Amino acid sequence: MKTKADSNVRPAPTARAASGLSAEFVRNSDAILRLAMKSLFDRLNDLCEGAVAVDESARVVWINAKYAATLGLKSTEDALGREVEEIIPNSLMREVVRTGQPIILDIMELRGQSVVVTRMPLQNEAGRVIGALGFVLYDRLDYLKPLVAKFAKLQAELADANRRLVENRRPHYTLSSFIGSSAPCVEVKRQARRAAMQNTTVLLLGETGTGKELLAQAMHAASCCAVSKTRRNRVVAQQRIAGIWVFVLFSGTSTSWHAACES
Repeated sequence: MKTKADSNVRPAPTARAASGLSAEFVRNSDAILRLAMKSLFDRLNDLCEGAVAVDESARVVWINAKYAATLGLKSTEDALGREVEEIIPNSLMREVVRTGQPIILDIMELRGQSVVVTRMPLQNEAGRVIGALGFVLYDRLDYLKPLVAKFAKLQAELADANRRLVENRRPHYTLSSFIGSSAPCVEVKRQARRAAMQNTTVLLLGETGTGKELLAQAMHAASCCAVSKTRRNRVVAQQRIAGIWVFVLFSGTSTSWHAACES
């Protein structure tokens, strides 16, 4: 009986013979590999908080004394032949047997506490899954605090980067930024407010330096206020394409409006 990991690292005899390795080397390497696997199993059995093995029907075929005591069993024999979920309600050993895929690291609820577990499929020499082996690595999540803290830090940094990205993409101008009290300026701002309330496409034309970008972003800001508070988090993207500045407001389903401005 071997684990899936064992099958991945152990070369086929024919392949090893074809490589020109001597028969003595092959025998010695096989012996070392078997000893390594047994030593690894023994060491895990000693260090872990519990270990259990099931057959292809997910029935318990072996459990160590430490795990049996944790589960409230009088002896290891009390677990033999029983469905694994009967003694470990949240076990995923059956899933490992069904899929043949290991669950390297998982958190499982066990008798009112969270434990860290690993589960590996067991294969015969033909590569068929005949069972699974599981270990309770830690009975407290304190051992994972450094890893969890690092993950939380990365999440916080990502959230901060996303927040700053959204802030940078939000409009920097409002219609009040468009300074001017002449009749043409007043009319431009009136039309801008009216257009901002419409779900339509707007084309802004004007010479360079007349404030097309300011007006486009101001219309974006006005549309966020006019339509819905939920649109305040939506962004405006701008890109200069072949001498034309294009401003696009992205909404949930489609582009609400865009302003293309000749330079």
